[in-house]
Amino acid sequence: MRTNVHIEHIAGVDYPEWDEEFCYGPSQEYPEFASGSKKEIGTKENHVYGMVRDTLAALGMDKEYFGTEDWNPFSEFAAPGDTVLVKPNMVYHENRNANQGMDCLVTHPSIVRAVLDYVILALKGNGKIILADAPVQGCDFEVLVKELHYDKIVEYYQKKHIQISLVDLRQLGEAGIAKISSHFTADEDVVVDIGASSAFSYSKNLRITNYLPEYMEEYHNENAHKYSVAKVVMDADVIINLPKPKTHRKAGMTASLKNMVGCVAKKECLPHHTKGSKQEAGDEYLEYSVFKKWRTTLREKNDRRAAAGKKESKLYDITDRLLRRAAAIRRTDAYAEGSWYGNDTLWRTVCDINRVVMYADRKGILTDTPQRKMFILADMIIAGEGEGPLSPSPKQVGMLVGGWEQIAVDKVISALMGFMPEDFPVIKNAAFGTRFQLPENEFTISANDLTFRDKCLEEIRKEVVPFVPTSGWAERLEKKDEKDVDHQGY
Repeated sequence: MRTNVHIEHIAGVDYPEWDEEFCYGPSQEYPEFASGSKKEIGTKENHVYGMVRDTLAALGMDKEYFGTEDWNPFSEFAAPGDTVLVKPNMVYHENRNANQGMDCLVTHPSIVRAVLDYVILALKGNGKIILADAPVQGCDFEVLVKELHYDKIVEYYQKKHIQISLVDLRQLGEAGIAKISSHFTADEDVVVDIGASSAFSYSKNLRITNYLPEYMEEYHNENAHKYSVAKVVMDADVIINLPKPKTHRKAGMTASLKNMVGCVAKKECLPHHTKGSKQEAGDEYLEYSVFKKWRTTLREKNDRRAAAGKKESKLYDITDRLLRRAAAIRRTDAYAEGSWYGNDTLWRTVCDINRVVMYADRKGILTDTPQRKMFILADMIIAGEGEGPLSPSPKQVGMLVGGWEQIAVDKVISALMGFMPEDFPVIKNAAFGTRFQLPENEFTISANDLTFRDKCLEEIRKEVVPFVPTSGWAERLEKKDEKDVDHQGY
């Protein structure tokens, strides 16, 4: 059986230093690039490039020609004339966890650089490459791409007459919140109505922080479940999914499935939690609290001020602090905004988005067959633990995880994080429904490290040091016994 998921591991490996001239180029010659100039070999030691290459080889890609000038691993799913979307995780322009750095926050550009070389090899000079993401609304995309040298990498290829562009997939929409640069913005979106095939069986009180409820209700109501997806995503023939695995306040963990949320152009269509406590059919927090209800009302008033172009009221900020303190005195649970293990909303959004990305045609019409091919390569050289996705702490793992099926890859990643797939609704329920299920066959796991080779998920989990979960997921992920935590009926 062909390997479905591969773990490439070098203990203690780190990302290469930035090389202004060669932009994270390989530090040795490879036969598949023999026709290129030897001057393209970088001067900085680059183990990551070799790890990307070894992962592709271990997955059996173009196996017959490996080690020769004719080896072309991505030729299995990308062909001349294709449009290839390379989708890293570029969530934010700085780590909100002071002094923890960017390596645990975003997909490292050295991995993107190596992947781009093999995409270019597959396209043979005829095709289009889009390097893109839709980060969170407050991200300064220009700062991000300059800080990480993404702009320099794209310029490097453009000088070689490669058709490649760097794109911020966000659009303002009616909410008008995202900090968007005119240099990189995609100018069109496609609205896809997933309707009754949605993982949502309800539409009331869906929320995303900082956006008004009425914006959300335009996309999710009793008649529709719609998502605004960037047109460049819908135009793609191939998606190279390059997630940065991290713990996540609302989803528990983020990897390849969650990374596709970054294909959405207008954030106001993305439900992240449901208003109210569990007793009120919500998942904003666990226990009913009048103080938390008032805090929610207060936040929505502030959002209305922002939508009207007004500054946040200092009185609102003071009142919010007092309400938070009052809730603590009453010893209510510490959860807020759906940032806890009881979030029953975000996994549904992730499920819907992945169906849209894989099954909607270029016009936004859902079909019965996949419309795009996908390959996943997860950057776990340094992953993120703690308060991800925006305030993670670095976790030195030294791994890349590659494969074709998102659920399989994410199951392996969850085990490598020290957890099991059933701990996370975003993985457990990814194939929710019947018509537009994501593919998940029985899969094999290979590894260059004997510690993980031919091991089942439970065996892999026991071989690693568990990630530190976010505070809202600690009760669930650090549990001693399955009975210790109410699983919310997932």
